[in-house]
Formats: sequence, C-alpha cells, structure tokens
Amino acid sequence: MAAENKIVNRMNTGIVGLDEMLYGGIPEGNQILIAGDAGTGKTLMSFEMLYRNANINIPSTFVTLEEGRKSLLENVKGAFSYFDNIDDLVENNTISISEQTAMSAFRSKESWQTFIVGINRVLKENNSKILVVDSLAPLRPLAEDDRTFTRAINQMIENFRNLGITSIINMETSSMNLTEVSGLYGTFMFDGIIRLGTFYMEGSFQYLVTVVKMRRSNHKNSSMPFEITPKGLNVFR
Repeated sequence: MAAENKIVNRMNTGIVGLDEMLYGGIPEGNQILIAGDAGTGKTLMSFEMLYRNANINIPSTFVTLEEGRKSLLENVKGAFSYFDNIDDLVENNTISISEQTAMSAFRSKESWQTFIVGINRVLKENNSKILVVDSLAPLRPLAEDDRTFTRAINQMIENFRNLGITSIINMETSSMNLTEVSGLYGTFMFDGIIRLGTFYMEGSFQYLVTVVKMRRSNHKNSSMPFEITPKGLNVFR
C-alpha cells in the first residue's frame, strides 16, 4: 500500500514567485536561514514575509540586532512605498519590532540564556507566530570560535522550535558554497536555507534566490532572479 501523503500546513511568504518555488510556502514551525552577501535583500525579504502575514492578522516579531527600530522602518518604507499601512500594523502590535543588544550575549552561558529569554518575552507579548532575527552577523565576533557560535545558535533555534514558532534568521555570509555558511560550523539546526546572491548580466548586477533545502516539503531546485520593487519583491518565473 502506498504511503499516504502527509498534509503540511504552510506559511505563505506572500512574495510573488517565491511561494511557487516553495510549492505553497514555508512549512509552519520550520526554522529558516536566509543567507547572502551584504545588500542582497535579506532584511527586505524577511520583513515582507511578516508584512504579508500581518495583513491577514497573523502576529509576528522582528528582532533587530544591526540597526535601530527607526532606521529599520525608514529603510523598509523607503524600499516598499506601496506598503502604506506599516505604521498601523506596528502601532497595533501585529508586527512587534524589538531592538536587542548583542554585546553582552556571549559573556557567559547565563547571559546567552538571558538573551534568548528576552526574545521569548517579546514573542509572548503579541502571541507571535512568526519571528525574524536580523541578523546573526553581530553575534559571531562575540563568540570564542565557530563551534561555540554554532552551539549557541543551535540552542536558540531549538528554543524557537519548542515554542512552535516559524523563524526566519538572517545572516550575512560571503561563502560561495550553497550548503555552507561562513561563521557557522554547520547548518544542521535549520529546516530550510534560502540563499540570496547576485550575478552580472547586461552591464549590471541582478539579484538571485535559491532554495537550498526545505524540510517537510519539496521545492524547486533552480535559482531564480528577482527584483525589489515599491510593491515588494518579485521572483521571476
């Protein structure tokens, strides 16, 4: 007897073309890494996922470790000028934006636990279903080595998994290997990896997205170009 297909609930990203690459979206409860060079759209892609879901009343949290709340909102609204209700979603706490301090995170095991508990507290304030952490880059220089950093990130990811959160974790990396992320000893803790990059065509750099892996789901293996428009990201099909 053929095995029955297991129904997987999915979180639609709302990004044109990306949900098609993911055959309907990210499985709920998956822990996703968005990795890529600086300026490839990691922050914008992850914020748009929250925004699209907030518009159907799914609460979320955006934790920023790199820039302040004001700067983040200015950059997002500058890129996505058609997203005219961002302030309303933030004001009513459907999208919660939290600035977390990374400097003291690796002073001791206790301080790392305090860092994680701080994020958990924010998640509970609006019963978030989706979390973005932007990004891991400021944390890596504070860790003793890649192994220490990897163990800490694994602990954080397992915490989110136990909470039933769908998390999107951003990390800047210059590694050209799709299955490796510089700064991490391994990426086993992530259920999915989405790689962003650029390629040179017709005299200019173009954006490129690749779904490297996605547990509990099939996905398209090809890399696809995308553009950042005032109406959001558009992945070409």
